[in-house]
Amino acid sequence: MTLTFFGVVDTIKIMNTITIPKNLIKTKNEDLVVISRKEYEGMKAKSLPVCFLKGEKARSLDKRVEEALKEHKKGKTEKLESFLEKEYSNLHK
Repeated sequence: MTLTFFGVVDTIKIMNTITIPKNLIKTKNEDLVVISRKEYEGMKAKSLPVCFLKGEKARSLDKRVEEALKEHKKGKTEKLESFLEKEYSNLHK
């Protein structure tokens, strides 16, 4: 695949061509995105780390989530807004 970019600077036409090897695009449905390094680094800095739990830690978290969902369905949970007002009234305004 070849991408050609045109830009006009003071009536001088500048053309940059980028050749992208086919092996970088693995399937027809796969998209290719080109962004600046600065934008990439900004997105990377804002991303959250991903971790996978295994064994007992995973089962423990699954139980906690299951219990929390049951409490929520029963209406035993409160909205974040009211929680912040009660617990962090000096910060929440």
